[in-house]
Amino acid sequence: MTETKTIVQIGGVTMGGRPGEHPTVMVGSIFNAGQKIVRDEKKGEFDRDKARELIEKQDELSQQVGLPCILDVIGSTEKALITYLEFVVEITDAPILVDSMSPAVRMAAIKHFSNSEVMDRLIYNSIDEHFTEEELEAIAQSGVKNAVVLAFSNKAVKPKAKLKLLQNKLLPAAKKAGVENILLDPGVLDLASTGWTGAAIEQLKETYENYPVGCAPANAIYTWKRSKGITSPAFESIAGGIFSYLIARGADFIFYGPIGIASWAFPACAISEAICSYEKRLEGIRPKTADNPLNKYI
Repeated sequence: MTETKTIVQIGGVTMGGRPGEHPTVMVGSIFNAGQKIVRDEKKGEFDRDKARELIEKQDELSQQVGLPCILDVIGSTEKALITYLEFVVEITDAPILVDSMSPAVRMAAIKHFSNSEVMDRLIYNSIDEHFTEEELEAIAQSGVKNAVVLAFSNKAVKPKAKLKLLQNKLLPAAKKAGVENILLDPGVLDLASTGWTGAAIEQLKETYENYPVGCAPANAIYTWKRSKGITSPAFESIAGGIFSYLIARGADFIFYGPIGIASWAFPACAISEAICSYEKRLEGIRPKTADNPLNKYI
């Protein structure tokens, strides 16, 4: 590990640097398909009181345990995503991911907020192997400077292949779109391949010192849970173990899943972060901020 690594600051949240310097950032998703607070996912109708409660709880836990947070706002239509975002920006000061399965929906949302005061904390999620020139142009024109670059492909499963995909295709695309703060996500295919994702995180952090690196294990965890019929408390202990493994491999951010599980996800990750930070003292590395789990939670 080299002596210096660039950090990224988005909306007051710091990511990157050497493991042990800045705590892992927790990313919770809201308004995702099937979430009980959503009443009509096409129109963007939802339980506002419950949504506010969930968002404020994530912010509260973030302060409590010393893990910064980002909110992943997911919408299936232009109307829904814009409605969700307009609500969320008034509730929290945290950075916000503009997320949808549809690139057209994402593009419409960032266009809607173009030149607004919230643009500096919006993060486009994501630029992947299926990007189009229209999408890159929309990102550039909107003025959004933050984006997740997702190196997930059935043709690039192993760490070296992900590195090649980033070098040859994805990073040039992100730079063409004018993205300045790039968050690298090597992707998680399934539960078993989380080990390869961990290896990829380490390799990418060594190769690309300018970019924070993290991933989203939640989809793989929940898919496995449903296929095996796993229930509580086994599910929480298994998911907590996976999050802890990724933190130990140096993840700068983790998409932990629906925001409703924050109550146990944050403590689990805070303990892992604190232990890893303490271990880094052997290398002469100390936390760059007093607000970290080692000081606030142990």
